[in-house]
Amino acid sequence: MTVNWLERCVADSRQFLATHWRTAPAVLRPHDPPVDVLTTAELDGLLDHGLLKAPYVNLVHEHGQLPAHRFCVPRVVLGEVVEDYADAAAVRALIRDERATLLLRYVDQWHRGVRTLAQGVGKELGRQVEAFFFLTPGGTQGRPVHRDDADVLAIQISGAKRWRVHGGPADGNWEPAREDGDPGELLLDTVLRPGEVLYVPRGFAHRASAVGDSPSAHLSLTVREAGTAHLYALLQALLHDGPDLGDRPLGDAALAGAAGALLAHCRRTLETITPEELVEQARTVMRCPLPGTV
Repeated sequence: MTVNWLERCVADSRQFLATHWRTAPAVLRPHDPPVDVLTTAELDGLLDHGLLKAPYVNLVHEHGQLPAHRFCVPRVVLGEVVEDYADAAAVRALIRDERATLLLRYVDQWHRGVRTLAQGVGKELGRQVEAFFFLTPGGTQGRPVHRDDADVLAIQISGAKRWRVHGGPADGNWEPAREDGDPGELLLDTVLRPGEVLYVPRGFAHRASAVGDSPSAHLSLTVREAGTAHLYALLQALLHDGPDLGDRPLGDAALAGAAGALLAHCRRTLETITPEELVEQARTVMRCPLPGTV
């Protein structure tokens, strides 16, 4: 049976794309939310296994991130000292005593269930999707008001979290960073419960805080868009994939012939690809699980 992972996040993908995508924040209530792909119980087990390393695991609070040496320890592997293994006891102590938020980065790279979810959503949207897991102590705010260079689907796993979402940037001169100025009009102020999903469009300022005494856990799927750097790199690769002229000394006539062959290849390539195709190919390359594969 084929699973439509986007439907598990947004309920009705057609309506979502027509109504909310890149337009407005929304609380979504899918019939079968993917709250089972990574539970807090499994998270405890992952910490106790002792194989999580920074920067995949980090601790943050509203004012920044904690240095790795406060929650990581070195180990001796094959006679060599390997740094930055997360220490479960230290992580739990900092969450308890300093009210730090546990942040797991790029979970799709090292957790099979989350990878399946991220790749499934990415296939439906035609974009690269990365996953981040947040465990926030009750009554605290893990990160300040900020803007992400990605669309976000925040899946509430356990507990409750209050989200406040403001408008998008006034123009194209913005960066994905902390918003120290006026974040703009408040568009959405809501408390997310387990199984609910919040959609935040790319660039819309937002912040989240755990409600009540219990910790709040959510999984954020960040939907990345291609940028000019991706287009340039892909075009370079396409132009580079030309005739094999070898690397040898050439006389004047041979050198001019080689230049002509290269120019002819570039012209053919540029004539046969449209701007829309270049964008789609860039998005496809971004979704590849391994560098250099398509």
